[in-house]
Amino acid sequence: MVWLGEKKTSRIMLVIGASLLGAVLVGLLAFLLIQDLATSGKFPPGVSVVGVEVSGLTRSEAVEKCRTELAEVAGKPLTLKIDDELYQITPQEIGLNLEYEDMVDEAYDTAWSVNIFERMARRFLNRPSRINMWLMAVNDEQAVRAFVTQAMGSINREPQDAYVDVTSGAPVIVPARDGRTADFEQLMAATGEAIGTPDRLVNVEVARTPALLTDQAFGKFIIVNIAAHTLTLYQREQQLAQFPVACGKPSWPTPAGQWKVVSKQRNPSWTNPGSSWAASMPPYIAPGPGNPLGTRAMALNATGVLIHGTSSSWSIGTNASHGCIRMHMRDVEALFEMVEVGMPVYIIKAPGNPGFDVTTTPVWQK
Repeated sequence: MVWLGEKKTSRIMLVIGASLLGAVLVGLLAFLLIQDLATSGKFPPGVSVVGVEVSGLTRSEAVEKCRTELAEVAGKPLTLKIDDELYQITPQEIGLNLEYEDMVDEAYDTAWSVNIFERMARRFLNRPSRINMWLMAVNDEQAVRAFVTQAMGSINREPQDAYVDVTSGAPVIVPARDGRTADFEQLMAATGEAIGTPDRLVNVEVARTPALLTDQAFGKFIIVNIAAHTLTLYQREQQLAQFPVACGKPSWPTPAGQWKVVSKQRNPSWTNPGSSWAASMPPYIAPGPGNPLGTRAMALNATGVLIHGTSSSWSIGTNASHGCIRMHMRDVEALFEMVEVGMPVYIIKAPGNPGFDVTTTPVWQK
């Protein structure tokens, strides 16, 4: 009391305030320390394993929760994606298993490796350290390599020109495809990284080689159906006109294949080709009523084959020519006005059996 009486009031208040503050700080530190010790053996706040919240759980509880909530991730296939194509394999086929215990242990050790003062400060400020443990998995590397090797057989490809698929008898314009080349070791490295992610998806990187012929190259063209004895003119996939025709007889068949119109003649003359079937015919027939080519003729780049008129109307709808395609005179005159030199002509044996590889680009079209 004597000592206090000798001090000023302000100094007394300062001493008392400092003592109270010290007591509060010591009490707060003790409280935070007790809380920290009380959570020992459990995950502190803010900890996740591959997105699964495990705060407040023991290690065994965290493992079980991860097994349940990561079941979809565990069953997700390994996928290689290129353009609109997917190449997939199941986790079982590549021996892939998630290492739940290792992930939980790693998350626990990481969370408790933060020094005690930082932990207490974060608890006081309610700002827990956010930890999300990455995915850990084991797999059969040989099985993964075999899968990637097999997929490479489809991923890598030569460029494919656009073409007209006339297999069914009606045209389907198939777009061009770029050539693709993937680097095997680079793809293996990307696959290894993807296995350690929840979506297990690889976007395959490739070098591309463009095709030379795109579908824009196709405008008007003709399809001759030998079995049906029809000639059909198309503007791409739209039918413009169809006519009955006569085709080659079995001994002089009309050749199936991809051809083109190389010339057009009004009132053509006929020159004897020197074939056995023309042995009794004159060397030359001038234009006119007796000309076997009629009033119009369109030559193809198939040797000796023409689309032409005929006065032998009875032959239309049969196999009666020596390889040429005969038409009624009025029909060939109408067609003549719609055809241009260079126009493709697809001659097929029958729907379902065109008689040639429709995907091959003919030399003349390259």
